[in-house]
Amino acid sequence: MEPRAYFVCPDTDVPSGGVRVVYRAVDHCNDAGIPAVVVHDQPGFACTWFEHATPVVCAAQAAPVPGRDLLVVPEVYGPRLGEIAPGVRKVVFNQNAYNTFHGYDHVTAPGTTAYDHPEVAGAVCVSDDNAAYLRYAFPHLDVRRITYQLDPALWFVEETGAPRPRRLTYMPRKHADQAGQVLNILSQRGALRDVEVVPLHGMNEREVAAAQRSSLVFLSFGYPEGCPFPPKEAMAAGCLVVGYHGMGGRDYFTHEHGYPVPQGDIVAFARQVEEVLDAHRADPAGLEARARTASAAIRARYTPDAERRTILEAFGRHLPGAAAPGVPLVTVA
Repeated sequence: MEPRAYFVCPDTDVPSGGVRVVYRAVDHCNDAGIPAVVVHDQPGFACTWFEHATPVVCAAQAAPVPGRDLLVVPEVYGPRLGEIAPGVRKVVFNQNAYNTFHGYDHVTAPGTTAYDHPEVAGAVCVSDDNAAYLRYAFPHLDVRRITYQLDPALWFVEETGAPRPRRLTYMPRKHADQAGQVLNILSQRGALRDVEVVPLHGMNEREVAAAQRSSLVFLSFGYPEGCPFPPKEAMAAGCLVVGYHGMGGRDYFTHEHGYPVPQGDIVAFARQVEEVLDAHRADPAGLEARARTASAAIRARYTPDAERRTILEAFGRHLPGAAAPGVPLVTVA
């Protein structure tokens, strides 16, 4: 039997770019002839907020084979990685390096983390920033970086021939307290007098994409991040993106293509949004041309082909070939 890749995934059915990538990674593997499945904890659980035909099993059904199969585990399992499927080769799919030491003591003895476990063959991350973090923290660790894709059928600029409505969007689940401060400051100053504010909440993937394609500004409040999806998607959809790059977003969220502000600087954030809105009132064509340039650049970089190629390179290299009896997957709460 061919080596199989088991991708452990949290049982969460709310929009999450990281979860979506796990499903796509499994699809890429299967399309390339590498048998792979998503592993959820609960029997019968599968994500419903996006369309997919990805094979999913529950933990009780998963039995990776030592010496043959690969277990891909998210970084959120922290120091407990060694408790999952003893004897099976593992790779940490670390989609946010700033979660790496969650669950550890403030001073952990060298060589005692999950990343030092003899069954952990390496880590896969999602941005240059996160790769630098992991390589500095664990000089011995094999670290590979993948490139997320943007679905070109969802994230593009809709050319309507008319200026975009002054619609401002944001994700209320990302530092809602700071979002409230920025928006209230802008409201008190009258900067939102002709602006529709739309929180992106309770929407599926297609609904969020449609909202972004018809919005002018997206506010990015997420940090720290591995390689944040929302500002990248908004930029691809033609929004002027203002806010935090979250560290991992520095790969693309630059002054050339967006309006990054220092993390936590509420006044700087509000001031930058007001300046962008005023500039659009004065020269809508100029601002929208800038947004189209940013969209073209980011769509050219984060392609489905780049994601497929980097995922197969990163995970495929860790699949061993010898067969042995299967080991039941032990989930860790």
